[in-house]
Amino acid sequence: MKNKTTAGILALFFGGLGVHRFYLGQPGKGFLYLIFIWTFIPTIISLIDGIVFLTQSEEAFNLKYNRDYVMQQQYQQQPHIVINNHVGQPQSVPAPPPEAKEEARVPKKDPFQLSADKAYEEYDFEGAIRDYRRSLNVDPRQPEVHFKLACLHSIHENTDTALFHLNKAIENGFYDFDELDRHDHLSFLRSTPQYFAFKSNSYRLPGNEAPSPDPVTPPEETLELSDDLITRIERLAQLKEDGILSEDAFKREKAKILRS
Repeated sequence: MKNKTTAGILALFFGGLGVHRFYLGQPGKGFLYLIFIWTFIPTIISLIDGIVFLTQSEEAFNLKYNRDYVMQQQYQQQPHIVINNHVGQPQSVPAPPPEAKEEARVPKKDPFQLSADKAYEEYDFEGAIRDYRRSLNVDPRQPEVHFKLACLHSIHENTDTALFHLNKAIENGFYDFDELDRHDHLSFLRSTPQYFAFKSNSYRLPGNEAPSPDPVTPPEETLELSDDLITRIERLAQLKEDGILSEDAFKREKAKILRS
Protein backbone atom coordinates (compact mmCIF):
# COMPACT_ATOMS: atom_id res chain seq x y z
CA MET A 1 0.00 0.00 0.00
CA LYS A 2 1.30 3.43 -1.00
CA ASN A 3 0.42 6.37 1.26
CA LYS A 4 -0.56 9.61 -0.47
CA THR A 5 0.78 11.81 2.34
CA THR A 6 4.16 10.09 2.20
CA ALA A 7 4.23 10.43 -1.56
CA GLY A 8 3.38 14.13 -1.29
CA ILE A 9 6.11 14.88 1.26
CA LEU A 10 8.72 12.99 -0.79
CA ALA A 11 7.68 14.91 -3.90
CA LEU A 12 7.96 18.31 -2.15
CA PHE A 13 11.34 17.74 -0.48
CA PHE A 14 13.12 15.16 -2.65
CA GLY A 15 11.14 15.39 -5.88
CA GLY A 16 14.06 16.64 -7.93
CA LEU A 17 15.74 13.27 -7.38
CA GLY A 18 12.62 11.38 -8.38
CA VAL A 19 12.34 9.73 -4.95
CA HIS A 20 8.54 9.88 -4.92
CA ARG A 21 8.39 8.06 -8.27
CA PHE A 22 10.58 5.25 -6.95
CA TYR A 23 8.31 5.05 -3.90
CA LEU A 24 5.24 4.74 -6.12
CA GLY A 25 6.80 1.85 -8.06
CA GLN A 26 7.65 3.91 -11.16
CA PRO A 27 11.43 3.49 -11.48
CA GLY A 28 11.40 4.56 -15.15
CA LYS A 29 10.06 8.01 -14.30
CA GLY A 30 12.41 8.18 -11.31
CA PHE A 31 15.44 7.73 -13.53
CA LEU A 32 14.15 10.43 -15.90
CA TYR A 33 13.99 12.84 -12.98
CA LEU A 34 17.62 12.00 -12.11
CA ILE A 35 18.84 12.39 -15.68
CA PHE A 36 17.29 15.86 -16.12
CA ILE A 37 17.82 17.17 -12.58
CA TRP A 38 20.36 19.71 -13.84
CA THR A 39 17.59 21.46 -15.80
CA PHE A 40 15.50 22.04 -12.61
CA ILE A 41 12.48 20.88 -14.61
CA PRO A 42 12.06 17.73 -12.41
CA THR A 43 12.04 19.99 -9.33
CA ILE A 44 9.18 22.07 -10.71
CA ILE A 45 7.22 18.98 -11.77
CA SER A 46 7.74 17.31 -8.40
CA LEU A 47 6.35 20.38 -6.59
CA ILE A 48 3.21 20.05 -8.69
CA ASP A 49 3.13 16.29 -7.99
CA GLY A 50 3.38 16.91 -4.25
CA ILE A 51 0.48 19.37 -4.28
CA VAL A 52 -1.64 16.96 -6.33
CA PHE A 53 -0.93 14.03 -3.99
CA LEU A 54 -1.76 16.00 -0.85
CA THR A 55 -4.97 17.52 -2.20
CA GLN A 56 -6.53 14.60 -4.06
CA SER A 57 -8.91 12.18 -2.35
CA GLU A 58 -7.80 8.88 -0.84
CA GLU A 59 -10.02 6.96 -3.25
CA ALA A 60 -8.53 8.61 -6.34
CA PHE A 61 -4.98 8.02 -5.11
CA ASN A 62 -5.67 4.34 -4.29
CA LEU A 63 -7.38 3.76 -7.62
CA LYS A 64 -4.26 4.95 -9.45
CA TYR A 65 -1.42 3.72 -7.25
CA ASN A 66 -3.02 0.89 -5.21
CA ARG A 67 -5.17 -0.64 -7.97
CA ASP A 68 -4.56 -4.28 -6.99
CA TYR A 69 -5.63 -3.59 -3.42
CA VAL A 70 -8.79 -1.78 -4.57
CA MET A 71 -9.77 -4.60 -6.95
CA GLN A 72 -9.24 -7.20 -4.25
CA GLN A 73 -11.39 -5.26 -1.78
CA GLN A 74 -14.19 -4.89 -4.33
CA TYR A 75 -14.14 -8.62 -5.11
CA GLN A 76 -14.26 -9.59 -1.44
CA GLN A 77 -17.19 -7.25 -0.81
CA GLN A 78 -19.32 -8.95 -3.50
CA PRO A 79 -21.44 -11.66 -1.77
CA HIS A 80 -22.22 -14.95 -3.48
CA ILE A 81 -25.79 -15.77 -2.46
CA VAL A 82 -27.41 -19.21 -2.37
CA ILE A 83 -30.71 -20.30 -0.84
CA ASN A 84 -30.64 -22.67 2.11
CA ASN A 85 -33.45 -25.09 1.33
CA HIS A 86 -33.86 -26.02 5.01
CA VAL A 87 -34.58 -22.54 6.39
CA GLY A 88 -35.34 -20.54 3.24
CA GLN A 89 -32.82 -17.83 4.08
CA PRO A 90 -30.02 -16.54 1.83
CA GLN A 91 -26.51 -17.26 3.01
CA SER A 92 -23.21 -15.85 1.79
CA VAL A 93 -20.88 -18.59 0.61
CA PRO A 94 -17.77 -18.45 -1.53
CA ALA A 95 -18.37 -19.24 -5.18
CA PRO A 96 -16.84 -22.55 -6.30
CA PRO A 97 -13.73 -22.15 -8.43
CA PRO A 98 -14.30 -22.70 -12.18
CA GLU A 99 -11.81 -25.60 -12.13
CA ALA A 100 -14.11 -27.54 -9.80
CA LYS A 101 -17.06 -27.06 -12.17
CA GLU A 102 -15.00 -28.33 -15.09
CA GLU A 103 -13.83 -31.37 -13.13
CA ALA A 104 -17.44 -32.19 -12.17
CA ARG A 105 -18.38 -32.44 -15.85
CA VAL A 106 -15.50 -34.75 -16.78
CA PRO A 107 -16.51 -38.44 -16.65
CA LYS A 108 -14.30 -40.59 -14.45
CA LYS A 109 -12.38 -43.39 -16.19
CA ASP A 110 -12.00 -46.75 -14.51
CA PRO A 111 -8.46 -47.58 -13.32
CA PHE A 112 -8.00 -50.32 -15.93
CA GLN A 113 -8.54 -47.86 -18.78
CA LEU A 114 -6.13 -45.38 -17.20
CA SER A 115 -3.39 -47.99 -16.79
CA ALA A 116 -4.05 -49.27 -20.33
CA ASP A 117 -3.74 -45.75 -21.79
CA LYS A 118 -0.41 -45.32 -19.99
CA ALA A 119 0.87 -48.69 -21.23
CA TYR A 120 -0.21 -47.80 -24.79
CA GLU A 121 1.71 -44.50 -24.61
CA GLU A 122 4.80 -46.36 -23.40
CA TYR A 123 4.53 -48.93 -26.26
CA ASP A 124 3.73 -51.75 -23.83
CA PHE A 125 1.15 -53.16 -26.23
CA GLU A 126 0.64 -56.48 -24.44
CA GLY A 127 0.01 -54.71 -21.14
CA ALA A 128 -2.38 -52.28 -22.84
CA ILE A 129 -4.37 -55.15 -24.39
CA ARG A 130 -4.61 -56.90 -21.03
CA ASP A 131 -5.89 -53.83 -19.17
CA TYR A 132 -8.27 -52.76 -21.96
CA ARG A 133 -9.84 -56.23 -21.78
CA ARG A 134 -10.25 -55.82 -18.03
CA SER A 135 -11.88 -52.45 -18.63
CA LEU A 136 -14.38 -54.11 -20.98
CA ASN A 137 -15.16 -56.64 -18.26
CA VAL A 138 -16.35 -53.69 -16.18
CA ASP A 139 -18.29 -52.03 -19.02
CA PRO A 140 -18.34 -53.74 -22.45
CA ARG A 141 -19.98 -50.72 -24.14
CA GLN A 142 -16.91 -48.47 -24.48
CA PRO A 143 -16.35 -47.46 -28.14
CA GLU A 144 -12.95 -45.84 -27.47
CA VAL A 145 -11.63 -48.96 -25.74
CA HIS A 146 -12.82 -51.19 -28.59
CA PHE A 147 -11.21 -48.85 -31.12
CA LYS A 148 -7.86 -48.89 -29.28
CA LEU A 149 -7.99 -52.68 -29.05
CA ALA A 150 -8.60 -52.79 -32.81
CA CYS A 151 -5.49 -50.65 -33.32
CA LEU A 152 -3.40 -52.85 -31.02
CA HIS A 153 -4.48 -56.08 -32.69
CA SER A 154 -3.84 -54.52 -36.09
CA ILE A 155 -0.26 -53.85 -34.94
CA HIS A 156 0.02 -57.55 -34.04
CA GLU A 157 -1.61 -58.43 -37.42
CA ASN A 158 -4.53 -60.22 -35.72
CA THR A 159 -7.03 -59.42 -38.44
CA ASP A 160 -10.12 -61.18 -37.09
CA THR A 161 -9.73 -59.83 -33.55
CA ALA A 162 -9.02 -56.31 -34.80
CA LEU A 163 -12.14 -56.37 -36.99
CA PHE A 164 -14.22 -57.73 -34.10
CA HIS A 165 -13.28 -54.80 -31.86
CA LEU A 166 -13.66 -52.28 -34.68
CA ASN A 167 -17.15 -53.61 -35.29
CA LYS A 168 -17.92 -53.32 -31.55
CA ALA A 169 -16.59 -49.77 -31.48
CA ILE A 170 -18.98 -48.73 -34.27
CA GLU A 171 -21.89 -50.62 -32.68
CA ASN A 172 -21.39 -48.64 -29.48
CA GLY A 173 -21.18 -45.20 -31.07
CA PHE A 174 -17.77 -44.69 -32.72
CA TYR A 175 -18.52 -42.81 -35.95
CA ASP A 176 -15.23 -41.08 -36.83
CA PHE A 177 -14.83 -42.98 -40.09
CA ASP A 178 -12.11 -40.60 -41.26
CA GLU A 179 -10.00 -41.83 -38.35
CA LEU A 180 -10.39 -45.39 -39.66
CA ASP A 181 -8.83 -44.34 -42.95
CA ARG A 182 -5.91 -42.36 -41.51
CA HIS A 183 -4.87 -43.91 -38.18
CA ASP A 184 -1.34 -45.28 -38.53
CA HIS A 185 -1.96 -48.29 -36.27
CA LEU A 186 -4.74 -49.51 -38.56
CA SER A 187 -2.49 -49.59 -41.63
CA PHE A 188 -2.15 -53.39 -41.66
CA LEU A 189 -5.87 -53.94 -41.14
CA ARG A 190 -6.77 -51.60 -44.01
CA SER A 191 -4.57 -53.66 -46.34
CA THR A 192 -6.55 -56.88 -45.76
CA PRO A 193 -9.44 -58.11 -47.91
CA GLN A 194 -11.46 -58.69 -44.72
CA TYR A 195 -11.38 -54.97 -43.99
CA PHE A 196 -12.46 -54.19 -47.57
CA ALA A 197 -15.47 -56.49 -47.10
CA PHE A 198 -16.15 -54.89 -43.69
CA LYS A 199 -16.08 -51.40 -45.22
CA SER A 200 -18.21 -52.44 -48.19
CA ASN A 201 -20.80 -53.82 -45.75
CA SER A 202 -21.31 -50.31 -44.26
CA TYR A 203 -18.64 -50.90 -41.61
CA ARG A 204 -20.26 -54.06 -40.28
CA LEU A 205 -19.00 -57.62 -40.20
CA PRO A 206 -20.70 -59.84 -42.79
CA GLY A 207 -23.84 -61.35 -41.27
CA ASN A 208 -23.97 -58.68 -38.54
CA GLU A 209 -26.88 -56.59 -39.74
CA ALA A 210 -27.65 -54.72 -36.52
CA PRO A 211 -25.94 -54.23 -33.18
CA SER A 212 -27.29 -56.48 -30.44
CA PRO A 213 -28.01 -54.97 -27.01
CA ASP A 214 -25.78 -55.88 -24.12
CA PRO A 215 -27.49 -58.66 -22.10
CA VAL A 216 -26.16 -57.46 -18.79
CA THR A 217 -26.51 -53.68 -18.74
CA PRO A 218 -29.52 -51.84 -20.24
CA PRO A 219 -28.45 -49.43 -23.02
CA GLU A 220 -29.84 -46.35 -21.28
CA GLU A 221 -28.48 -47.17 -17.82
CA THR A 222 -25.39 -45.43 -16.47
CA LEU A 223 -23.60 -47.22 -13.65
CA GLU A 224 -21.78 -45.49 -10.84
CA LEU A 225 -18.73 -47.75 -10.43
CA SER A 226 -17.16 -47.77 -6.98
CA ASP A 227 -13.69 -49.11 -6.25
CA ASP A 228 -15.21 -52.11 -4.46
CA LEU A 229 -17.43 -52.92 -7.45
CA ILE A 230 -14.49 -52.75 -9.86
CA THR A 231 -12.39 -54.99 -7.61
CA ARG A 232 -15.11 -57.66 -7.44
CA ILE A 233 -15.55 -57.65 -11.23
CA GLU A 234 -11.78 -57.86 -11.70
CA ARG A 235 -11.67 -60.98 -9.51
CA LEU A 236 -14.41 -62.54 -11.60
CA ALA A 237 -12.51 -61.68 -14.79
CA GLN A 238 -9.37 -63.29 -13.38
CA LEU A 239 -11.30 -66.47 -12.57
CA LYS A 240 -12.62 -66.52 -16.13
CA GLU A 241 -9.14 -66.05 -17.59
CA ASP A 242 -7.81 -68.85 -15.35
CA GLY A 243 -10.51 -71.19 -16.71
CA ILE A 244 -12.31 -71.57 -13.39
CA LEU A 245 -15.45 -69.78 -14.61
CA SER A 246 -17.09 -70.26 -17.97
CA GLU A 247 -18.24 -67.30 -20.07
CA ASP A 248 -21.90 -67.86 -19.10
CA ALA A 249 -21.04 -68.19 -15.42
CA PHE A 250 -18.96 -65.01 -15.59
CA LYS A 251 -21.88 -63.08 -17.10
CA ARG A 252 -24.32 -64.39 -14.48
CA GLU A 253 -22.05 -63.46 -11.56
CA LYS A 254 -21.25 -60.08 -13.08
CA ALA A 255 -24.97 -59.34 -13.48
CA LYS A 256 -25.53 -60.16 -9.79
CA ILE A 257 -22.75 -57.76 -8.76
CA LEU A 258 -24.11 -54.95 -10.95
CA ARG A 259 -27.64 -55.41 -9.56
CA SER A 260 -26.45 -55.44 -5.93
